[in-house]
Amino acid sequence: MQVCFIRDGVSLVMPVTPERYQWTSGKRIETININELGDVYRPGGLTRFSGNFDFLLPAQDYPWIEAGAHVDPQYYLDYLTAWATDEKTVRLVITGTEINTLVYIEDVTQGESDGTGDRSITVSVREYCDLEAKETETAAGTQNSGRAAGASPSKKAQAYTIVSGDTLSMICRRYYGKSTAKYYNALAKYNGIKNPHLIYPGATIQIPSEAILLGGSA
Repeated sequence: MQVCFIRDGVSLVMPVTPERYQWTSGKRIETININELGDVYRPGGLTRFSGNFDFLLPAQDYPWIEAGAHVDPQYYLDYLTAWATDEKTVRLVITGTEINTLVYIEDVTQGESDGTGDRSITVSVREYCDLEAKETETAAGTQNSGRAAGASPSKKAQAYTIVSGDTLSMICRRYYGKSTAKYYNALAKYNGIKNPHLIYPGATIQIPSEAILLGGSA
């Protein structure tokens, strides 16, 4: 497993894979107070992926660092701190997992304790949200809510045009709330895409209902 940050043609493979890392995803829970019943809880929409990653940046050529890694901690810090202080996204890829998504680097915390020159850093990230796509989805949802009572929802797939930075995993999370291999592989198969990790900006794919995507009935 490797952790890699990619932007502007730079692929920053971290020199040491962390022993552990944490990320959070799920949904917001809204609290509504109802007389006599008290507090009632209901889901209030998905939260975006966020995570904290602890890395060691070696200042020496240890035998266990990634092949081709730089033994200059400042090399990594220059990129990561620059990316943390502007408004552009970075692609985060963790090989061997489903994580391949655009994120903002929220902050980089660093320290040194043993006198070797090695640096310990913590990189905090938050998943990018495509507001333009969200506005389009909201408008479509408002239009659908205007159907006459009793009308059955359409089972037709909706078209989506891929934009730069998209992955099938991101698209599945956006439309189905899930970004696992089960979903993006199914979406790739539905659209005749041979490699689910290789899609092109400007191409149009079809987004079916979740039931149809997974082979069930709506």
